[in-house]
Amino acid sequence: MNPSESQFPPRPTALVQQMLGGMICEGDLVIDATAGNGHDTLLLAACVGESGRVLAFDVQEAAIISARGKVSAAGLANRVEFYQESHERMGDHAAEESVAVVMFNLGYLPGEDHERTTETGTTLGALDVAVGILKPHGVLAVVCYPGHPAGAKEAEAVEAWMTVRVAQGWRVAKYGAIGTRKPAPFLLVAAK
Repeated sequence: MNPSESQFPPRPTALVQQMLGGMICEGDLVIDATAGNGHDTLLLAACVGESGRVLAFDVQEAAIISARGKVSAAGLANRVEFYQESHERMGDHAAEESVAVVMFNLGYLPGEDHERTTETGTTLGALDVAVGILKPHGVLAVVCYPGHPAGAKEAEAVEAWMTVRVAQGWRVAKYGAIGTRKPAPFLLVAAK
């Protein structure tokens, strides 16, 4: 492989999909906490197999419509339940320690209003909910976008939240490009 001809290093969104694709098993319950345009929802639906389930959350109707369309077009609609509500409500739909993976892709919905972004307070609340619903050894993945003002604040808060998890015995890693003109998106992955 020639790095100049490929996306190298991989974007955090591509990297998280590669990582999680190998961790999710047939029959797992997984959550896309920020359905967006449905790329992650589709990957998760493919990974859980016929006997698995994906719970996908987004507060924006446009996101739910887009994600539902992608999943339906791929013939995987029977594996996904969509919720047009805050990701803070994940615990209303998943039992304690029942979820294998919770995935967040923060920021704004591409192609829509860039002023409407995920918010630090609700994101931190949703991360707290994720702690309780993740199985032992479950995985939490968060792609952060510090390149815009709201995203910078949120990314800093999420990284601080992850640092607390390290002190609680979680394994946490951070992946992202360095030396960029503006702060680059990065991925935080944590195993319970």
